[in-house]
Amino acid sequence: MIRFAEERDTSAVRALFDQCFPDGSGFNAYFFDRLYRPEQTLLYEQGNTLCAMVQMLPYQLFIGGTEGTATYIYGACTHPEHRRKHFMAQLLEASFEEDRRMRRCASLLIPQEEWLFQFYRPFGYIPVFGLERKIVLQEKAPSTEVQPLENWCEVNELYTKKTISEPCRIIRSEADWKAQLALFQSLGAGAFGLYEKDKLSAYAFVWREKDGYMAQELLAQDARCESLLVQALLRHFGSQKMAYYTVGSGQMLGCLKPYQAAPERGYINLMFN
Repeated sequence: MIRFAEERDTSAVRALFDQCFPDGSGFNAYFFDRLYRPEQTLLYEQGNTLCAMVQMLPYQLFIGGTEGTATYIYGACTHPEHRRKHFMAQLLEASFEEDRRMRRCASLLIPQEEWLFQFYRPFGYIPVFGLERKIVLQEKAPSTEVQPLENWCEVNELYTKKTISEPCRIIRSEADWKAQLALFQSLGAGAFGLYEKDKLSAYAFVWREKDGYMAQELLAQDARCESLLVQALLRHFGSQKMAYYTVGSGQMLGCLKPYQAAPERGYINLMFN
């Protein structure tokens, strides 16, 4: 039986999520306390047993020159005892039917492992969304201070300028930005901005990792501001090296199943990935 979850299912959903995505960072608890919505979670049951599930999170997507609502398939998982029974295939097909009913423009996902790109291809998902990964060492640079990000509007303005040329991209709402700011302030190293003449010229959402720091998204108005922000963050954290991700195509991140003409490239990030 395939159905959407209800409040009574939350404990079973959480248990399967924890089993399939073990976590020591506190993210799972944070997600279920603040972000989880039963009505966005599609379940596959046999009797009273939860066998598999996917979450269908709605996002606004620019695709084919227009804006529409897309489904972000998140937390797709199957209980170990019920794998290789094609339950996930049935769930995905049910999600596509729901997309058509809701007149959504696409389905997208971020495979947890590289081999999963091939797993999802038969369902119509094509690799579209890329990132550029960079690693920078601390060096002498002008003394610039970073400030915590607070105003989502100015962050969105810079994000829009840097992604406007991408033929397929997430359009982040006020709620999307505020959710990410709260997440990085609670569990990450923080979200920071570089300001010049009181105007935001670069920003970064930063995680603390075992071997240093990683900016999951770092966007800047130009290369100079990008370098200034990275060096300022390195000094702020007292670190010698930082990895960060920005708009580019050096590394494939996610897949798209378009319900219309498919773009050749796109950008998504900060998707609880």
